[in-house]
Amino acid sequence: MKRSIAVISAILFLAAAGAAEAEMTTIYGPVYVTKAKKEHGRHEDKTKLTFTAPVPGSGKIVIKNGGDGGKKSRAASAEVELNGVEVADESDFNKNVTELTYDVTLLADNEMEVEVKSCKECEIQITVMGEKVAEPAPVVLPTR
Repeated sequence: MKRSIAVISAILFLAAAGAAEAEMTTIYGPVYVTKAKKEHGRHEDKTKLTFTAPVPGSGKIVIKNGGDGGKKSRAASAEVELNGVEVADESDFNKNVTELTYDVTLLADNEMEVEVKSCKECEIQITVMGEKVAEPAPVVLPTR
């Protein structure tokens, strides 16, 4: 009986340890951002995006340079900020960069500011990955 309880306890511990390593999933996007256009006679530099994270904490921002347009649509210069913190700057981009990935800290409510600084036909695709909401583990009770 004691051995059965010890084995079950070990299995539950290992299951809990495996669950502690969170699985990432898309929580926002993909969003396509191009160079901002003039509106009402003035130039809007940054595109503002807001989203919520189901699980605040660790996350990733994945930027596909050129979006679906490929090499001819790649930005040579862009900036990305998340919650006031610079994530990507101009020097991270050029026409040879296809994809960039950044580790970030997500809040429950997030604001991202994006500015594509190069050509009017350029675009970047942004996807935010966050921790997947964990499903409760089934409880296994010892049999007697």
